[in-house]
Amino acid sequence: MADFQELIKNFERIRNYMRQFFLYGFKVRGEYGEKSGRTYDNERRRIENYLCGYIRADYTSRGKQVFVHMDSKKLSANPLYAAWKAKSFTDNDLLLHFFLLALLFDGQFRSVAELCDGMAERFKSLPDSQTVRNKCREYERLGVFQAEKFGKTLRYRLTPPLCLEQSPCYQDLLKAVKFCSEAFPFGFAGNTILDREFQENDLFCWKHYFLVHTLEDQVLLSVLPAIREGRQIRFENHSSRSGSRSQVTGIPLRIFVSTQTGRRYLCLYQEPRRRFQNLRLDSISKVEVLENFPGYDAVQKKLTQNLPFCWGVSFGGRSRMETLCMKLFIDEKREDYVLNRLNREGRGGEILRIRENTFLYTGNFFDVNEMLSWVKTFTGRILDLQCSNETALKKITADWERMYRMYGGDTHGMV
Repeated sequence: MADFQELIKNFERIRNYMRQFFLYGFKVRGEYGEKSGRTYDNERRRIENYLCGYIRADYTSRGKQVFVHMDSKKLSANPLYAAWKAKSFTDNDLLLHFFLLALLFDGQFRSVAELCDGMAERFKSLPDSQTVRNKCREYERLGVFQAEKFGKTLRYRLTPPLCLEQSPCYQDLLKAVKFCSEAFPFGFAGNTILDREFQENDLFCWKHYFLVHTLEDQVLLSVLPAIREGRQIRFENHSSRSGSRSQVTGIPLRIFVSTQTGRRYLCLYQEPRRRFQNLRLDSISKVEVLENFPGYDAVQKKLTQNLPFCWGVSFGGRSRMETLCMKLFIDEKREDYVLNRLNREGRGGEILRIRENTFLYTGNFFDVNEMLSWVKTFTGRILDLQCSNETALKKITADWERMYRMYGGDTHGMV
């Protein structure tokens, strides 16, 4: 039987399990049906090692539930960054890493042949020259080594240190890195810089702290170049409702972030259907960048024209436009703040003063279902509600009727 290894070979798998533990946390061992029980145990042990101190367990009638528990006000850094710091490597990778650093520590250029000879002489090791060449190329891509041609021979040396401490802006730069490492996409890069400087975030904390974004950054890193270059992409989309997986091809246009839930969405244009679609970034995997799309600028322009009619991230179904009219009672003398809120949050809807203390809000959007939560916040002020989407109207009316029954009110004239 193979020994348990804490290091990660397949980050997509650990990403999925971390999401299950972090976001949901209500499943027991038998309900993780995608992989075997042994795989679940191995991934759980990895997560427990990465997130030591944040793992909790509860026993229910269905079994033991393991979940991640964190208080964002007490966190100085995202604990999920630990998953990025555990990469798979072999014993030979580890030895070769330190051998190369020791041989190039003096800052001189050396060829692959010279490096192999140096390892044989100093460390009594005889690595394959192609393995050394591949490792040097990898470190050049990562910025660890610099390469330069001397005649026909390519030689390598260690990249000189940045000496950030000597910069007059060093302390101010550190403050910026501390903020960006937790608030911006790809914050792991900032966290790595702080590790290099033996620093940590001791200045900032967040009430709304979307830790799970770091698990999506690998997907985001693949999508952004396609957006910049106007290319199509193909990826695998996992439905959180049905559990099914499907191949999706389209033109990526923008990344949207919900200010309410923190979820990030990829806005995609599907040419065969001639429709825009938003897909959750945390449901996307295995991104493949394809060829350029010739009409990319025209599609971007069309998206800009459509965005004012999106309440949230939905571009609607069969009906391309829906209308909602809401008549409200607002005391103009004492409740200016309600009217200001209506103007601020109405997202371009028309507000008309009908008579004293009575206002009519009218909005045209692709999907009024996304408005219902906002409409409910005016409960008790709504005099009348009309909607072209009968299903949405019945849904919110049924919710009000249930609320009035629950609290013993009169269901007549309840809006």
